[in-house]
Amino acid sequence: MIVVCRSVKGGSGTTITSAALALLLATRYRGGGYVVDLNGDMSPALGVVEPMNNEAVEVNATLQLLLRTQRGGTFNWLALTEELSALRGPVVIDAGTLPVGEELLRAATHNLLVIRPCYLALRRASTSLHHETVACDGVIVVNEEGRALTPHDVSSVLKLPVRATLLVDSAIARAVDAGLLASRVPVALSTALASFVDELSIVGAS
Repeated sequence: MIVVCRSVKGGSGTTITSAALALLLATRYRGGGYVVDLNGDMSPALGVVEPMNNEAVEVNATLQLLLRTQRGGTFNWLALTEELSALRGPVVIDAGTLPVGEELLRAATHNLLVIRPCYLALRRASTSLHHETVACDGVIVVNEEGRALTPHDVSSVLKLPVRATLLVDSAIARAVDAGLLASRVPVALSTALASFVDELSIVGAS
């Protein structure tokens, strides 16, 4: 199973969303799973050392981190897709705002957009999705109190289902700042992602 998490605007919460999904999914599989960092932000978010020489770093007893960044200004998307497809267990990819290659998107079980319900993000997402040849199959909304737009508005504009809604919570920031995200996913994240993780686990088991 390969789950790609990406965004159209920096600061959308893609890294923390990817980390939480990977941590929760890895506990469901014998042998654990992987989180793949295409931007270089994952190791500080998880509070672990940065991977070197393409070697995996153990995040906890069930999850391993792989760092795969651009070399020479570009990705070999076919080689990356083949590498990740050969891994056993769930693979969650944090692509950030990187334009992801079609090879990887076509191989993905889920191609998700992580977005905040703001006008600028929705405008960019609408334009970006319109020009893509591989369909996005859902959004994860990172919501904040006081927003005029709602997750329903996001779904209506982008014509995509909302897979989960994450509320901005100070407990999440504290866990990241203290380097504790890898040892225990904050309740706000685990609760919000529970149904989607259940769905992914069923798909992965089939």
